[in-house]
Amino acid sequence: MAAVICKNLIANRANSLDIWLQLEPFFKTNMKEAILSSLASESALVRTQIASLVSAIAAIEIPRGEWLDLITNLCNNSNNN
Repeated sequence: MAAVICKNLIANRANSLDIWLQLEPFFKTNMKEAILSSLASESALVRTQIASLVSAIAAIEIPRGEWLDLITNLCNNSNNN
């Protein structure tokens, strides 16, 4: 449920940039690490919601040249599972 709420908050185009960009870089890094680690969940529903959250964050960060290690992390996660 938390992933859905977070995704909806970030994906709300009217406020998403303001909300996400105002967070401290250290907090965003920790949050992204926790989110990516949740992709290893046994629950398909959790993995689906986490993937949507990753997509919402990536839509903001990748065009700004941030979260450059996302694809590498996703590949590593897929190889480990």
